[in-house]
Amino acid sequence: MKISVVVPTIRESSIRRFIGEWGEIFDKYKINLIIIEDNPIKSFEINKNLKFPIFHYSWEDIEKDLGKDSWIIPRRTSAIKSYGFWKAYQMKSDMIIALDDDCYPLENYIKNFNKNNFIKSHYDALFKNTYREIKWVSTIRLKDNIRPRGLPYKQVEDIIDPNKIILNHGLWANVPDFDAITQLKFKRFPRIENYFIQQIIPVGKYFPMCGMNLAWKRELTPVMYFMLMGKDKNEKPWGFDRFDDIWAGIFIKKICDHLGFRIVSGYPVIWHDRASDPYKNLEKERRGIKINEYLWKEVDRVKLTKDNLKDCYRELVIKLKIKGDYFKKLKKSVNIWIELF
Repeated sequence: MKISVVVPTIRESSIRRFIGEWGEIFDKYKINLIIIEDNPIKSFEINKNLKFPIFHYSWEDIEKDLGKDSWIIPRRTSAIKSYGFWKAYQMKSDMIIALDDDCYPLENYIKNFNKNNFIKSHYDALFKNTYREIKWVSTIRLKDNIRPRGLPYKQVEDIIDPNKIILNHGLWANVPDFDAITQLKFKRFPRIENYFIQQIIPVGKYFPMCGMNLAWKRELTPVMYFMLMGKDKNEKPWGFDRFDDIWAGIFIKKICDHLGFRIVSGYPVIWHDRASDPYKNLEKERRGIKINEYLWKEVDRVKLTKDNLKDCYRELVIKLKIKGDYFKKLKKSVNIWIELF
């Protein structure tokens, strides 16, 4: 089992803390750590005399690898981590994990938290665990053995085999993945046990996919593209930011539902110390909020007919009925991304 962790950074102090806190875990599992520095050239050196391999990239590596197509990897945004996903795929990683540089092992902050061995939990979710999914819904609360007529006594649950699980979405303690409006609204965040949910995301439903604690099987990578956000290679704004993972999750869920793949969410949990500024985040999110209200509806309307991940992704962007220069460019970038695999 080859495992790669992809993390973007622009803060030397954060990535050094990140390596210091994760080092023992990465060493134990011989993790490939892929660091994408969001700068034109590397601005600092990473100590590579550790027991696990570290690969440190910057814009110059993106230009060298992708040439004329390097524009599909956005800059000045966490969406730059897509390049790291591709590098992890090239390394033939069986499991790829995305983190942010302000995310740390939960056990460094909360002792004896159950169900949370980080690497093992992601691995078990994708390759080992079976899941139970309720196939019937009762019209009344099942209490005191009172049952509505017609509710089966057996086979009310369906067993989901791990071969069907393709993505595991972890959660966050300390600072949850809230939008800027919610960040500014709450001075204190709820206790962690008040918002953790372990679940299979139902077929036909969508979920807000966060890219800072995410693991998936290698074969999903051709559709694991975090979209044009932040700025382009010449540092001209694309017009949107902080919806790269969210919008990628909409596309991925639509494709996975069609092909019979399943997505789970819950454990493991990481400790998140927010490094970004919520006031700046509010400005970054402003334009995307409106589109986010209807993009998923347009995706949901598309009828897919293909039988594999790459062809479904092509078909989805071709049939997606959203106009405008941004989405025209986005569709082109998706097709270039697919051709990398």
